[in-house]
Amino acid sequence: MSVSKLDDEHYPAFTTGQAAELLGVEQPFLRSLDAAGVVSPERSEGGHRRYSRHQLNQAGRMRVLFDEGHNLISAQRILELENELTAAYEEIGALRARLGEDDSGDAPR
Repeated sequence: MSVSKLDDEHYPAFTTGQAAELLGVEQPFLRSLDAAGVVSPERSEGGHRRYSRHQLNQAGRMRVLFDEGHNLISAQRILELENELTAAYEEIGALRARLGEDDSGDAPR
């Protein structure tokens, strides 16, 4: 495995057992998120789930939302909205960079 793959947050590097240990959850929790479509891990040639760092972050956030008392539907929606907001902020930053503005939003003089 090359180092560049390890830098890729979407590279499926973790087994279900490793992912569960890193997140401090049981493996059925991760399988339930897969069944609900919250995370969709890739499969190895043998059919075993492989999770990326990005998916671990999503699963970890779901765990926090469950711990705060949210049900699956509301936790999924919160996660979706957070992801959309992050994407919007990234797009705004890219557009500002194209316009030559700094992060404060002030136009160059």
